[in-house]
Amino acid sequence: MAKKGKSSYMKMQQGAQRSSNVRKKQEKTPQYSQKSTQSSQRSRQRGIGLLEKLAFYPEYRRDGGTTPPLEEGVGRFKYFWAVAKRRNSSIMIANLMFILFALPLLAVVVGTYALGGVENIAYLLNNIKAPYLMTSIGWGVSSSAYTFNDVSGYMAEVYYIIFAAAGVAAFILSIGLSGMMPLCMNFILGDTFIAKKDNYGNAVPRAIKEFFYGVKRYWWQFLIVGAFMMALVAGIGNIFVYFVFSFNMGTAGVGHWFLIIFAAAIALLGLMFLLHLMPIIVLYDMPFKYKMKNAFIFTLQMFVQNLFVIIAFSAPFLVVGLTNMIVSSIVIAVLMVFGSKYYCLTMCNYEQYISEKIIMPIYSAKSSQAKSKKKSKSKTEN
Repeated sequence: MAKKGKSSYMKMQQGAQRSSNVRKKQEKTPQYSQKSTQSSQRSRQRGIGLLEKLAFYPEYRRDGGTTPPLEEGVGRFKYFWAVAKRRNSSIMIANLMFILFALPLLAVVVGTYALGGVENIAYLLNNIKAPYLMTSIGWGVSSSAYTFNDVSGYMAEVYYIIFAAAGVAAFILSIGLSGMMPLCMNFILGDTFIAKKDNYGNAVPRAIKEFFYGVKRYWWQFLIVGAFMMALVAGIGNIFVYFVFSFNMGTAGVGHWFLIIFAAAIALLGLMFLLHLMPIIVLYDMPFKYKMKNAFIFTLQMFVQNLFVIIAFSAPFLVVGLTNMIVSSIVIAVLMVFGSKYYCLTMCNYEQYISEKIIMPIYSAKSSQAKSKKKSKSKTEN
């Protein structure tokens, strides 16, 4: 294990040296006094914060190469759209396989709409003929003997079932992500892929084979991701249902408010954690515990950046939850066709950006610092 770690550090060092040739040569920095150098090192460490504790491994590429930094003038957004456009057909073919694993989640959503919504399902399950609340009209009073509290309780029970079923479906969905994520990461890194030659001699990715290659390699790690997803959807979702029901009943106390605030914080941090963990799984070939460690560090250290990404990712789902059936159906259809492509590519692009701009420079600085210490120690001994 030690030899493997050592070779990984050597590969990363070589990669950092090769990548530095792409950048422009910088002017030599002037020599400072020992005191000023030490103070600058201390301020640098304060700025790094938790990043100092990252596990440093090279990016995993099947061809054994090193991904160079982007050319000058090519930003991450521009690069993202270039990859999305160039690899569109391959990713869309792989998306067909991904949809197979998304069918249980789609069945939960479509089934809820097909049965007339949560309210109508509650009436069906409890054999209510004259509902207290009138579907698609609003809040109203009928001749039913059921009270508002009764109907609210019935609806809460349906929401419990829906969120539990959605959690199981999210767990199954994670298997599809184990195929899509490495495919998208290959395209972001410019790595080799399973391919065939077209009539012009160009390498065309065999997307379906590449998809199942990823499933075979990463399935067990993404099942752990699926367990996290299931806990967030089923567990946190049902906590929100419990709070809303208690609030409607007028029984929500201080403990309920603390519970919902705590659940919201866990949900947000959990989403940020998965935002980093999924691409890290396929970007680095290192023990899974280190992948989780790095994802946790980036969750805390890059909170503001993560928040913007989570808001952008959540926008379509908010539209589904807050609009009528027609608009929701259109958004769901768009997500099924294009969702996996843009979500997976965005996460891979974001994580590789972090690798280029944060991990590599920190590792290079730590390496040079270790070398200078080694040289000064050898001079002292001599």
